[in-house]
Amino acid sequence: MKVVKVTRKRQITLPKDICDRLGISPGDYVKVSIDENGRIIVEKTLGLDQLAGILNPGFVLRGLAEELDRERKVSER
Repeated sequence: MKVVKVTRKRQITLPKDICDRLGISPGDYVKVSIDENGRIIVEKTLGLDQLAGILNPGFVLRGLAEELDRERKVSER
């Protein structure tokens, strides 16, 4: 078990050895949920670019996540 600190922005840093073991790299996506006992679960998940390829094989959408982030920031203004 590892103990990590939550920052002012409610962020945590995943320990390197755990990321290595799970194959999580910078830029990857993780899913965060709470189980029935109130514990936080963090799971590696597919990114938007990978999911788009599943729905339409052979059609690669590069930079989709970044484009969605830019649009979200613009709409927040």
